[in-house]
Amino acid sequence: MTLRTRAGLIGCTLLLLSASVPAHEAHVHGVGQLDVALDGNTLSLHLDSPLANLVGFEHAANSAKDKQAVRAMSADLRAAGKLFVTSPAATCNLTAVSLYAGSIDPLLLGEKAAADATPSGHATADGHADLDADFTFRCQHPEQLREIDVNLFKRFSGFQRIAVQVVTPKRQSAATLTPDNRTLNLP
Repeated sequence: MTLRTRAGLIGCTLLLLSASVPAHEAHVHGVGQLDVALDGNTLSLHLDSPLANLVGFEHAANSAKDKQAVRAMSADLRAAGKLFVTSPAATCNLTAVSLYAGSIDPLLLGEKAAADATPSGHATADGHADLDADFTFRCQHPEQLREIDVNLFKRFSGFQRIAVQVVTPKRQSAATLTPDNRTLNLP
């Protein structure tokens, strides 16, 4: 067996092993997870991030300053067309945004309060709290969707990197975005 063949087999083995590792990382400040799916003309993005990346804290927003930070974050996330800029030729328009953080009052996030859900007033037992955000875009020409500029780094300085998983009709892929490399190329 040649050295090149052996290196290829080792690479394939490592790739297969890495595929069995869970997709989401543990709660790590500075790191976010973005899942991107294109199904027909619907582009769906799911962001999972420690609240610290977005507002600088992970506790309930009790003070006026904290409430203002949450409202500003929510307003920016609801203007997701500026945070996730798609290929112009695809003509993608934001149609829905949903934000959830267990330690934050849904009303501060711009969500309707659920009858059976009230914020716990605190983060998880280990002191960590996350934000889950769902963004839905409708694309007139999804076949023209080539890239997404992820401008979360520009607005939220708490992000150091974002792990991305992409599923399109053509294939699945993964990428890591950073402040210096924030363009997601789609398969």
